[in-house]
Amino acid sequence: MTASVFDSPMFTKRFPVGEAGRLFTHSAELRAALLVLGTLAKVQATRSDIPEDSGFFIHRSAMEVQVDPAGLSDGLATDQTYVPALMAAFDKAMEAPEHSRFIGQNADPQDIADTALMLRLRQLLGLAETALKALPETNQTAAALAELPALRAESIHAAFAKDTELGGEIAKALSLGTTGDVRQSTRSISQWLTAAAQAAATQMPHCTATAALLQQVQTLNGTLQLSAVEPHAAMAEALHLPQIALGSLSLLLMAAPNT
Repeated sequence: MTASVFDSPMFTKRFPVGEAGRLFTHSAELRAALLVLGTLAKVQATRSDIPEDSGFFIHRSAMEVQVDPAGLSDGLATDQTYVPALMAAFDKAMEAPEHSRFIGQNADPQDIADTALMLRLRQLLGLAETALKALPETNQTAAALAELPALRAESIHAAFAKDTELGGEIAKALSLGTTGDVRQSTRSISQWLTAAAQAAATQMPHCTATAALLQQVQTLNGTLQLSAVEPHAAMAEALHLPQIALGSLSLLLMAAPNT
């Protein structure tokens, strides 16, 4: 038995997650973080915070470099976030110390990780919306869809709250909302996903598997809502949010007609 049914090739048809599965992989996580680091460097270069040639070199390299997630394990074991280890690996892979010394300059690593998470959650909400629209309309599905525009506006945004001017420029470059409280936003998104899962579950015949999956989503969401104090909050997200997201999407997909 795997640690999660979503990691299991045996359970892939019993608990489908569709395209959402690729969003919760190390590859997607690191690619999003590199995109944020590259965008940060480009913005800092346009503000003359770092040399222009270095900013654009880092930005280009961020779209090309490959980083092995396994190589970040030692760093993650000592830091609260994987970003310092990623920056070190990025520095090494660039092989251009005259430019790479400006990677993530004066930025909080957690802001990098949080903004990268927002990029993935934006895609996740798009997939959830599509799945919800494929279901027969009920009061619950209609309510969830009606809440989605406000959720996106309020909860999908960049981090960098300590430097709102820089954060605003990064947000614009990444097509995210302006900076806000990421911890509160992830909890709002988790709450909405759980409500969407409940709406989907009401349209499915009762069975042990779907009932157990819904219970898992609800329980983990409850735990996440209670873990709002840094630095534990970000680690709680790493443990619980992927299961909430994939569990919700799985229930939405299973509830679709003719599946």
